[in-house]
Amino acid sequence: MACKSEKTETPAPAPPEVDTITPVNATFPDAIFTDVNKIKQGSTSLTILDNLISLINATPENATIHLSIFLLDYPPLIQAIKAANERGVKLYVAMDMGREESQEINPLPYHELKRGLEAKGNVIISIINDASSIAINHNKFAVFSEVVTTNGNVQNVVFQTSHNFTEADAGKFQDAIMLSHTSLYQAYKTYWTDMQAKASSGMKDYYYKEYNDAATGINAYFMPKRRNGTAYGDDTIIEFLNNITDPATATIKIGMSDWTNSRLNIVEKLAQLQEQGATIELVVKNKIDASIMTGLRELEQKGAYLKVFDISKANIHSKFILIEGNWQGNPNTKILITGSHNFTQNALRNNNETMLLLKNHELFNNYINYFESLKTVPGI
Repeated sequence: MACKSEKTETPAPAPPEVDTITPVNATFPDAIFTDVNKIKQGSTSLTILDNLISLINATPENATIHLSIFLLDYPPLIQAIKAANERGVKLYVAMDMGREESQEINPLPYHELKRGLEAKGNVIISIINDASSIAINHNKFAVFSEVVTTNGNVQNVVFQTSHNFTEADAGKFQDAIMLSHTSLYQAYKTYWTDMQAKASSGMKDYYYKEYNDAATGINAYFMPKRRNGTAYGDDTIIEFLNNITDPATATIKIGMSDWTNSRLNIVEKLAQLQEQGATIELVVKNKIDASIMTGLRELEQKGAYLKVFDISKANIHSKFILIEGNWQGNPNTKILITGSHNFTQNALRNNNETMLLLKNHELFNNYINYFESLKTVPGI
């Protein structure tokens, strides 16, 4: 059964004519997911890419778009960016160029955008993250100062996803969130500027920042988690799990792409919470490190739900955590955490990554429905 919050897919939006804005039929906030049924049948689902293109097509003259991405080569998206340039949108595009995969995929789109857009004063940068020899700009976000919707103009839109801007990524289980939130938007813009300043060197000296809005329950975490040239603070995922103050009341659901031995501490923390009465449910893929899989199977033997996808048949690229229970002493709390952050040491200490945490947010149930739909996909 498909997730109730999935969108009905339509053909990819055509880029607008020069000086033409196409109002987007969208609500904020919203959650978007690639179609689970299509992915499990071996097809692609363009719904997240289509929504991003629609936002770009709806951005008016003199508005700004800041985009940061690991991989970008989807032609309709590139055309939409170029059309936005032609009608006077101010564009800031950051693309990774620091890993073999991005060096293979990104150069042609990067140079195409650089040639076509910089003449009008737009900023197109490549990021070579020097925090480590394998560090990357792994971000997948775009923020908009203004978009025109069918119900009027909306300012300060944040589009955060697990989805690279490639058609290949449309063949995986992916998620995205759209929000209109002024100070969160400003935090993302500041992060983009921080990355720009260290795009060619100096990311090892990046100063880690967090955004917190207690009034709305929205937090953002801008990686890498380093300060003064070295690792800073504890593992953020462990900090999240430590906020569960009565494990016997807690349900923890995780959908995760990459998970390496360097983050075995997360498995150990889940085991501790399970011993204390927490309910654990996990959806992962078979291409994770052996010690992680061993630990997850041990959780399963003790009553946890575990679904493992064979990536040759179905591949999860989402990276999210759903927590229900007593959180920081507050009962019946619902926590949604999503973004680009895999459970790897590189993601924590070296990569450019973003995580969003939404507390008691209306989108929580969208993700619960998505998680339940993932459980219907055959595993191994």
